[in-house]
Amino acid sequence: MQHRRFYVTSLVVDGKPLPSTGGDLVVAKRPENPAVDWELVHQTSEDVQLEPAPCALDIATPDGAFSGPALLVRSDGRSHVFRGAGDLEGFGGFDRADANEPEADG
Repeated sequence: MQHRRFYVTSLVVDGKPLPSTGGDLVVAKRPENPAVDWELVHQTSEDVQLEPAPCALDIATPDGAFSGPALLVRSDGRSHVFRGAGDLEGFGGFDRADANEPEADG
């Protein structure tokens, strides 16, 4: 499996900026599936009540900006877990350095 982790500095959900303390965006690709999976775990500095539902995310990281549709799957008011529900705009793909498996001989 290939994966990349990005530190998230700010997050906008459905056009509303959240008071952020940071988060992690993980993008992964499994060999058996051509699609890219992504998930964001984000912490807020204040209690923010979000309902589990589809939403549009705008994500800022030191490595660039990302955006895409997601589902809020869990939230306790300060920690929020989103699963990607479509393409992650701004993600340019993986290079060989992102692989976590040894290269096959052949």
